[in-house]
Amino acid sequence: MSKRILIVDDQPFVLRLIEYNLKKNGYTVFTETNGLSAFENIEEIAPDLIFLDVRMPHISGNDLCRCFRNRPITKNVPIVMLTGYIDDTSEKMAKDAGANAFMTKPFSPIELLETVEALLTQKS
Repeated sequence: MSKRILIVDDQPFVLRLIEYNLKKNGYTVFTETNGLSAFENIEEIAPDLIFLDVRMPHISGNDLCRCFRNRPITKNVPIVMLTGYIDDTSEKMAKDAGANAFMTKPFSPIELLETVEALLTQKS
């Protein structure tokens, strides 16, 4: 059974780019364009890995990460925070929220897959 990955980002291009690269490598991918729908659907999705955009409308990726860390189904699921901003504060805030990894957009497909494989291997 392939691993299930949830991507939450309000930018359709980013969603499709990540989705394409993950599906091409055999992963089952779910996408959400906002944190509220991701939070509502998380039990149905039951992901093995989650990507969260840091800045989204309604609820930030950091706040959503904290919410996921407090739910039994996602407490131990690896979370990767995504951002277009390069600064030490964003990365520290993501780690403080419970993120396992931090990626700055744009990133290469190789970096994406290496991050996914490393986190899924650690989880196993």
